[in-house]
Amino acid sequence: TTYPSLATNVHTMWRDLGVFVAAVAVAPVCVMASDDDEPASNGTAELLAVAIPAVVVAVVMWIVFFMARNRFPNVYAPKANWMRNAFDTVELPDGIKFVKAVFDVPETEVIEKVGADGAIFLRVFKLGLDLFAVCSVVAIGLLAVNASGENNLDGLIGLSMANIEDGSPLLWAPVVGMWVISLIAYYTLRKNYNEILVITQEYKASKMRNYSVLVRNLPEELCSDAALLEYFQELYPDTHGALCARQIGKLVKKMAQYKAVTLDLAKTKIAWDKAQNDPKIAASGKAVQRPTVRQISPSNPGAGLQKVDKIEFLETKQSKLQEEIVAIRSDEDAQKPSTAGFVTFSSIATANAAAQTLQALAPGTVDVMMAPEPREIFWPGVIMPKLKRAAGGHTVTLLKIPLVWGYILAILFIASMQNLDALTSNPGMGWLSFINDLPAAVSGIIQGLVPVILLAVLMSMLPKILRAFAMKSGAVSESEIQTYVFGTHYAYQVVFVFFLTMLSSAIFASLDVVLADPTQIFSILGETVPGAGNFFIAYVVLQAFGKFPGELARIVPLILQKFFLRSVALDTERMKIMEPGTMDYGTLLPQQLVIYLLVLAYSVLHPIISFFGVIYFGIGYITWKHQMLMLYTSLCESGGTNWHRIFKFIMVGVVISQVTVIGVVAVKVGVEMGPFLLPLPVISYLFFSHFDGLYGHTVSSKLVAREVARRTDKTIDPPTTEELDRMLVSFKQPELVYDLDDILYHTTLRCTTSECLAHPPPKETWILFPGDPVNTLLYADSGPGVVNETDKASDPEKVAPAKAPYEDADMMVMSEV
Repeated sequence: TTYPSLATNVHTMWRDLGVFVAAVAVAPVCVMASDDDEPASNGTAELLAVAIPAVVVAVVMWIVFFMARNRFPNVYAPKANWMRNAFDTVELPDGIKFVKAVFDVPETEVIEKVGADGAIFLRVFKLGLDLFAVCSVVAIGLLAVNASGENNLDGLIGLSMANIEDGSPLLWAPVVGMWVISLIAYYTLRKNYNEILVITQEYKASKMRNYSVLVRNLPEELCSDAALLEYFQELYPDTHGALCARQIGKLVKKMAQYKAVTLDLAKTKIAWDKAQNDPKIAASGKAVQRPTVRQISPSNPGAGLQKVDKIEFLETKQSKLQEEIVAIRSDEDAQKPSTAGFVTFSSIATANAAAQTLQALAPGTVDVMMAPEPREIFWPGVIMPKLKRAAGGHTVTLLKIPLVWGYILAILFIASMQNLDALTSNPGMGWLSFINDLPAAVSGIIQGLVPVILLAVLMSMLPKILRAFAMKSGAVSESEIQTYVFGTHYAYQVVFVFFLTMLSSAIFASLDVVLADPTQIFSILGETVPGAGNFFIAYVVLQAFGKFPGELARIVPLILQKFFLRSVALDTERMKIMEPGTMDYGTLLPQQLVIYLLVLAYSVLHPIISFFGVIYFGIGYITWKHQMLMLYTSLCESGGTNWHRIFKFIMVGVVISQVTVIGVVAVKVGVEMGPFLLPLPVISYLFFSHFDGLYGHTVSSKLVAREVARRTDKTIDPPTTEELDRMLVSFKQPELVYDLDDILYHTTLRCTTSECLAHPPPKETWILFPGDPVNTLLYADSGPGVVNETDKASDPEKVAPAKAPYEDADMMVMSEV
């Protein structure tokens, strides 16, 4: 389980919700620029109600970023500052030149610095920028045709396909436009797929040198280190070692208690020391009282709660827990082997072969997969028995039913808010008649801005729920959790954000007609579905100018650094507060792919959305490229296995776009034009099937082609026995290896590959780094203010840093080192 820092949690909430709330606060002032006499139904007032406050807030956020970026490097560029030497970062100029500098960083450098997953995440933005830039050229012609439509609609909706009369020859324009946009999408995706195929294979072979596999569903006779090793040595002679995961629930609880007590003791001692040395207390002449706590005395429990010395109490409790932990670690009966284990081989080719081969005759036993990196293992999922995983999966399936229906009802309510004008004309809805008396600007906020914010808030809650579902289902690693969240989150967003919002908006807009004659629903959809693009344009605008500038500005970490950090006693606490967090691709990727879907689906129906797609992906590309290079780390690295799923979901957007245009053209009585669009979904299916059949398994798996693995084994020095031992031991559960004296730091080497574990640097070059899920040691050259063993030996005065921790904004110092 990951435990993001306080700053990370609050900053994420600000990025997802805070900017939207700020936009609501600014909106009443900003929308005064709109025309109060303009009817809200044409979409212009709604768009202005969203765009003006969003842009104003975005400009403020960008100003904050540019002004504070160099003054607070710990907040905006920790990789180049207090994490320096641990990460190879880039140097960026000041001012607006920073934008071009970030854009010009080559992809090869990005891959080297942030990994293949990060590079592919950025490729999603670059692909969107390229694709919709070309679509915008097509949109110019479509906008001209729509504006000359026979329905004479004004405002924003007059630029959509809704302005073309049923049966009009102008319907040929969207037909041709759909063909052109589809061909552009095919070309762009094919070009990117071929490039990424090479990138992922090379990265897996050169960077992810994995010599180990994870084995699950072991039969009872193989649930020991010796038996598991013997079994695999018979199948693969170059098997080096095997290690069974242990069931250590009791030890995990004791370790958590020990850490809590140790942290409380450290804080209490610091507070006591501070009170003793406080000049104000010394000047007052008052005696400094040792801290106390109320506890039941073991010697006299009948006396109830009594005051006892807190430091002595905590030290006693800490000592007792330490004895219990040592006893559990030395008791083999308290470390019962689970039905999962890890096996390490002496070659990459053998590890890949084992992961691709059926090992046992009995079905459902000895299932082998490439081992996840030690830093991303989710241990409760690893040791979870097969039956419990199945039960968890069924439980999750049942829980999805109320989740889906709850979201459906909430989104129907949001959709009804977009069409309050139409609802007021229906019988029984007269209590909403006050909406008609409101100024157009206020009505635009209620029907334009508020529904978009509510939908964004609702969808921001979904990843946390899906993450819990993945853990309940038995996921074994962070990358597996993110993959589950990625696929499920995207599917829900397609249903909730696109289909349900689009259809419900169209139906609510003409509810009186539908109730009077349900057979008119298809013709109503033909008229109203293009107009529903107004809402999606507002959604894209608010996402572009709401989230990205807030992500860059990092207001919450900035406030914490400026005003509250010095009040935190422990350095470990300070670093946990300021730790920037990690990239959660499972949450971030669906958000971008839904924008793909919305822009593709309406690139013909409401062509102006293509321009906003360019704005969204352009701002997003600059924002996230900066954040990944200078700020965020990655908790897991899959070698780009998400790309095939990204490709599939973009193709889903292409097909949905094609089917939507076919439906609208057919409903608008474009009988002559409709058949010309029918081949497009078939072509899209064949296009996807071609890449899925040839490369789907290769790209979406952590496996490396056998010829690549063998070539890698030949071109690198084979690992020594000591290095292989170190790789195998890295798969021990952390609770079994943590040094109790360093429990607050969890002295575990944070590495990105097994190769790193095989060749650790000298211990005196490690620096403390707040990892996520645990505080870890990240090796680096000791920078200013960090004391290493060499300094201690040569100059005893260097043991204590001259400055207080974090007093200098240019360097965060760990005084406990």
